Amino acid sequence: GMFATDDEDGDFLSPAGGAKLASLFGLDQAANQGNESFQYTAPKQPRKSSADSGQTAGTSTAPPPNSPAVLFATAVHAYRYVNGQYVKQGKLGAAVLGNHSAKEYKILLYVSQQKQVTAARIHSGFVLTVQPSNYCTFYDDLRQNWSLMFESEKVATDFCKEVCLAKVNCSGALDSVLIQDLVLGEGQAVENGDSLEVAYTGWLLQNNTIGQMFDSNLNKDKLLRLKLGAGKVIKGWEEGMLNMRKGGKRLMVIPPSLAYGSQGVASRIPPDSTLVFEAEIRRVKFAKDGSSRDSAAPSPAPSVESLAPTELNQPLSTNPDATKAKLISRMAKMGQPMLPFITGPASSPSQPDSSDSELEASKPLTSSMMPQLTVTSSFQPVSQMYRTQTVSYQGTGDVTSFLMTEARQHNTEIRLAVGKVADKLDHLSSKVDTLLQGSVSSGLSNVSMETAMIMHNIQRIIQENECLKKEVFEKSSRIEEQNRKIGELINQNQRYVEQSNQLMEQRNDSLKNRSEQSQARILQAEQDKVIHYIFACKHVGRN
Repeated sequence: GMFATDDEDGDFLSPAGGAKLASLFGLDQAANQGNESFQYTAPKQPRKSSADSGQTAGTSTAPPPNSPAVLFATAVHAYRYVNGQYVKQGKLGAAVLGNHSAKEYKILLYVSQQKQVTAARIHSGFVLTVQPSNYCTFYDDLRQNWSLMFESEKVATDFCKEVCLAKVNCSGALDSVLIQDLVLGEGQAVENGDSLEVAYTGWLLQNNTIGQMFDSNLNKDKLLRLKLGAGKVIKGWEEGMLNMRKGGKRLMVIPPSLAYGSQGVASRIPPDSTLVFEAEIRRVKFAKDGSSRDSAAPSPAPSVESLAPTELNQPLSTNPDATKAKLISRMAKMGQPMLPFITGPASSPSQPDSSDSELEASKPLTSSMMPQLTVTSSFQPVSQMYRTQTVSYQGTGDVTSFLMTEARQHNTEIRLAVGKVADKLDHLSSKVDTLLQGSVSSGLSNVSMETAMIMHNIQRIIQENECLKKEVFEKSSRIEEQNRKIGELINQNQRYVEQSNQLMEQRNDSLKNRSEQSQARILQAEQDKVIHYIFACKHVGRN
C-alpha cells in the first residue's frame, strides 16, 4: 500500500521486529548496512510501543532510561522548501520520539532505521502549522522548512496531538492554555461575542499523556452552545477557542489555574488537574453579522461602506434585556427620517437609551408625531372626549413606525450579507488567478504539489464561485422584493394618515357647529329671558 499500516508502527527502530521499516519504503536494506555515521542509533532491546498513548507494554528487557521512546510513527510524503518552492523528497517515515524523564522530545524524518533525513527538537515554542488536505509544516533544527502530507485526517490529527503533548511535557508547569490546531476549518476566525455550537471531549492529563476521559458530547444529540467572552465556561476554554474557524478542530491543554483549580469536580476531576480538550466548532453565529451595532448616521438605508469597521468589531452587550431595549430605541430613532407624517422636530440624539420596556423606547417618537389640537368650548365633557381621541391615534402611529423600522433593519442586514458574499467572490477569483499563474510559471520546473491537485482545487473554487454568484442573485432579488414591500407600506401609511386627518377635520367641524348652535341657543334663551323680564316689569307697572 501507499502508506504504512498501524501494526508496522510498533516495529519502528526495533531490529528484532518482524517487518523492518525499510521494507515500508521499498528500500534495499543491504545498501544501508554500515551506515552508522548518522546521529541516531536505535536501542538494541526489542520493545513494543503504542502509537496512540506512547505507554510501553511490560517487557522482560527494559530499554536504558536515557533512550527515547517512539510515541508515534507513520509514513508521509515529504516536501522541503528550496528557493521559494516546495520540492518533493519522496516517501519518508515521520516519528515523534520522547524521553519523559529527561523531558526531551523531537520529530524525526527518516528513510530507514539507519538513515535519518532530519530532526526537529520539540520545545515549548515549537510551531507545527496545520494546512488543508492533511498537510503540516514545521522548521527543523537547521531552520529548513518541511511540509508533510499524511495519509488521512485521522493520522494527521494524531501526529499533531502527539507534538502538542510533547510541548506540554517539556515545558513543565503551564501558566496559560497551550493550543494545537488539528483541522483548520474555514471562514472568518471567531472572537469574543460570537455564539458557537461545539462538539468536544475532555480528558485528564495523566502520566505525560491523554488519560481518563471525564466528559464528552460526541455521542449526544445536543451540542454545547456558548457565547465567547460571556464567562459561562472555564476561562481556559474562552482563551483556547479564540480565532478558531467553523469546522475547525483544536486540542487545548488547560492548566488547573484556568480550569477547576484546587477544587476539582467531585468524582470526575481531581484537584489541580491539567485538562486536555478536543473541540470542534460545528456552527457559528458571528456577533458582527447582525446590524445591531450603533449606526453612525440615521440615514434611511446605510450601505455596507457606511458602517465603520470599528463599530462592527465591538462585541454585543452580554445583558440580553439591555441589548434588546437599546436595539428598539435605536430602531425608533433610525426610522424617523423616512416616516412621512412626522411634523414635529426629530427627537434629540441625547435621549437616553431605555432599558425598561419597549413602550418607553418609543416615547420620543410619539411626542413629536401630532400637533395638539384643542377646542375651546363651554361644555367640559366634549373637550375631554376629544383629548382621549388624540391619544389613541398617537398609539397607532407608533406601531406603524416600529413596523417600518423593522423592515428597514431587515433590509440593512441583507445588504451586509450581500457585501460579505461579494468580498468572498473577490477573494475566490484572486485565488483562482494566483493558482493559474502558479501552474503556468512552474510548469517546467519542479512543482511544489501535483498538477492534478491544483487543477482539482481550481475546479472546486470555480464551483464555489458559481454557488456564491447564485446566492448573490437570490439575495438581490430578495432586496428588491423588500424595497417593493416597504414602498407599499409607506403608501398605505400615507393613506391611513390622510383618512385620519379627514376624520379629525370632520369631527372638528361638527364640534364647532355644535358649540355655535349651543351658543346661539344660550343667546336666544337669554334674549327670551330679557323680553320676559320686560313684560313682567310692564305688567307690575300697570298694576
